[in-house]
Amino acid sequence: MNKILYIILIVFLGLTTASGIWNFIIGFKMGPEIYKLDSYVQWFLVGNITAFIGSILLLKYYYDRNYRLAFFTGVIVVITNLGYTTVLYIALTSGELRSYYMPAVLLNLCAIIVYAVVLIFSNTRKRFWLKLVGFCGLVIGLVLVSALIGGMYPKNAWIINIFGKIAQWSPIAWYLVDVMFIMNFVGEFRTLKTENANVPRQRFLVSILGVLAIAAVVFTITTGKLLVNESDSQYDWRKDTAVQAQRLVWLAGGARTFVDSEGDSLHYLLIKPQNYDKQKKYPLVVCLPYGGYEAGAAELLSTDGRRSTYPAFIFVPYCPEGEGWGGIPGCASLDLLVYETISALTEPGIDVKRRYVTGVSRGGYGTWQFICSRPDMFAAAMPVCGGGDPELASKIVNMPIWAFHGANDKNVPVSGSRDIISAIKKAGGHPRYTEYPDEAHNIWDKVSDTPGLWNWLFAQKRE
Repeated sequence: MNKILYIILIVFLGLTTASGIWNFIIGFKMGPEIYKLDSYVQWFLVGNITAFIGSILLLKYYYDRNYRLAFFTGVIVVITNLGYTTVLYIALTSGELRSYYMPAVLLNLCAIIVYAVVLIFSNTRKRFWLKLVGFCGLVIGLVLVSALIGGMYPKNAWIINIFGKIAQWSPIAWYLVDVMFIMNFVGEFRTLKTENANVPRQRFLVSILGVLAIAAVVFTITTGKLLVNESDSQYDWRKDTAVQAQRLVWLAGGARTFVDSEGDSLHYLLIKPQNYDKQKKYPLVVCLPYGGYEAGAAELLSTDGRRSTYPAFIFVPYCPEGEGWGGIPGCASLDLLVYETISALTEPGIDVKRRYVTGVSRGGYGTWQFICSRPDMFAAAMPVCGGGDPELASKIVNMPIWAFHGANDKNVPVSGSRDIISAIKKAGGHPRYTEYPDEAHNIWDKVSDTPGLWNWLFAQKRE
């Protein structure tokens, strides 16, 4: 490798490190929600393509330096990392292959451990920084493998918390490893003699890699800016929804708790109609949150204008982290507890023939789950960005439904709505379905402004 290739390799390693640190900072602020950002897939692709090109140049360095064991184990690491990246990309864009994520991570980490041992004990050990990379990679790899395997068989909350912290902070350790690689190449670069790079093949390679390096810089900056802008907007929105959730608690006069015969409990809010009259009948709107008490429909229907136009009881069950309302594989469901809570409500004026259910995302899945498992309980449903089981479509052919989804939704595949809507129609039902061709996951504002939506919902009544 000549000096120019060294510079290009350092650029790619530097970009990988910088984008990784930036990803860590945004992820630390956003948490798992970072994966739901529409711009994250672009950022993910650019970062991983950049890292892949840097890895290929690193392999060329090993090959040219005659570090054969490092080269061959490095190839294995690149292949397993490609497998892991592919699985994660498919999971991010379609929701598929999620069950393969953990095996792909473990396979990649095992390859890294072998690679690290080679850097320590093969002829690369003569290079101080490469040997240090080996030591650090070995320690990090073993710790992460232990944490991931241990996390599969948790014994107590303290251990789970420790494993979670390890997983959260591990990226920083990998970025330090990248810095060690850069230090190695900067040190070698200073000792290199200027070589003749006029060989046509070498000149062509340098030109192509130079263009790729420039493109990588441009795309990293561009997609990084998009990610920052969207994450800032999402962060502000989360703060606002948290404030709105507290407003709901205040309007409800505080949270209530229902305890069933087995001792299981559910926290919930019940907001009474404005100018509540015990002698009148009011519909009950069950608003399923995607987390905590954060439910868009409840926030909207509890405003002064909507409360006077659509007087109703607003019921919001609390959604603990990691749990939901059903319909999501691997996610604990509180649906049966919610049904019991609704049935146990004693407030005068609740019209049991006008109980409606709605929710977004996790709440959208729950909405489908609720009407499919208890069609007798609800008069209408409005699932947003959710998904239901087509096998259960025959149970809800007579249920008034208006479903919504964004065609470009990366978090909840649009097929989740399309498939069950199609199944209901084949079974003889007539559900309404609105799909936004240019929208992704965050469609609630458009949904809530749909002309005639709320009039349609509050006009429904179960016979």
